[in-house]
Amino acid sequence: MNAAEKAREVRHSRVGGGRSLLVAFTAAVVLACLAMAIPALALSTTGVSASTNTGAITVTITNTVTITSTSASTSTGQSTSMSTSTSQSTSSQSAAGAKVSLSHTSGGPGEKIIITASGFLVNHSIFVTFNDTSIGTCTANSAGELTGGGCSFLVPHVASGSYTVAVSDGTNSPAIVFKIPPITVPESTLMVTMTSIGLSLVTQLVTRRVVNLEAERRMRAEVSAFNKEKREATLAKDKAKLEKLKKRELPMRQEQAKVSTARLKVTAITFVPLLLVYYLMASFLGGFSVVVANSSLPIPYLVGGDGTMALFWWYMLSSFTFSTLLTKLLHTGT
Repeated sequence: MNAAEKAREVRHSRVGGGRSLLVAFTAAVVLACLAMAIPALALSTTGVSASTNTGAITVTITNTVTITSTSASTSTGQSTSMSTSTSQSTSSQSAAGAKVSLSHTSGGPGEKIIITASGFLVNHSIFVTFNDTSIGTCTANSAGELTGGGCSFLVPHVASGSYTVAVSDGTNSPAIVFKIPPITVPESTLMVTMTSIGLSLVTQLVTRRVVNLEAERRMRAEVSAFNKEKREATLAKDKAKLEKLKKRELPMRQEQAKVSTARLKVTAITFVPLLLVYYLMASFLGGFSVVVANSSLPIPYLVGGDGTMALFWWYMLSSFTFSTLLTKLLHTGT
């Protein structure tokens, strides 16, 4: 071991205690952030639904909780019951048996929104309003449904905020809350992309600071050489050599685990900032399922049938792409 390597190990040993305290502190912050973030995530919606029947009211919040309250009067008294259950429904609303859903419950001006509905009057005109302003008329089929993407509307050019989209045949009038975020495509596309680049760059810089990359590369080369030597001895059935290699294996594996621990420290340090930035970005853009990009390529699971990409998928795609690129440029891989 030369003087430079000894000096490097001394420096690493001195900051070891400080890093241990940092990791413990980070873990505590992670738990606190998760405690705040999980309820918020549970309340994020892709749509809202409601239905009304005689003597009954149903309110459904997509992917969260359905609360059903039913009241009925009797000849001798009154009885009231309430039950709560989880719901995994799509973004839909119902009224007197009629149900309606939107392809998206948030988006920017000019975006096409497809309406799907059922339970309306058969072969009847369906009127669509956006905050009490008429934006289109469709016709229900012989089953009282709107299907196949035949009924749609373009989001009006209005300011960001929450608006009510109502669908009515004159008897049934379910409504859904539609949100227009402050930033829409393509500005949101650029914002998410730049955010992913920034976070990837921070992660790579922390890696260079925390991880002993030279030791990691040296250990990887030693493990590769050891595995090759062991494989050759096994094929040659050289028992004496295998015994020698077996004695070297445990210490080498322990050293390998010690070197690899530094990567876990990087995760502990960067996890909280990445989580908070993503959470704040999603809140600013209008939710975790808000559309932030369009794609002409029909990528399964990533791109919707209408060619749109939600925040989560575009962020993951951008993060993976630029993280891989920065790893190569900054030589933080092994």
